[in-house]
Amino acid sequence: MTTMTKSPTASQVGERIGGEVTKRAGVFTYRRGFFYRNGVTSQDVVDMVKAAYPEAVVVDSGEVWRSFNGGASTAKSSHWWVTFTL
Repeated sequence: MTTMTKSPTASQVGERIGGEVTKRAGVFTYRRGFFYRNGVTSQDVVDMVKAAYPEAVVVDSGEVWRSFNGGASTAKSSHWWVTFTL
C-alpha cells in the first residue's frame, strides 16, 4: 500500500516560513519585502526557505528594487523572492 502525501497550501507554507507565499501549478513563490537591505541578500532568503523546508527544490531566486509606494503590496514593492517546489 502506498501513501501519498498531500502538498501543503500556500497559506500553510507562509505560516511556517513567515511571509507572503503564492502557489501556481505546484510552484511556490515566497516574497519578503524590504525598505533597507541591512546586509541581507537573496541567498539569505533562500537559506530561510531551505531551513523551513529542507526538501524544497529551489527553482530560482532574486531581488526586485522598486521606488517606495506606501500601501503597495509586497509584489509591487522592493522584495526578495524565491520560487521552489516541495
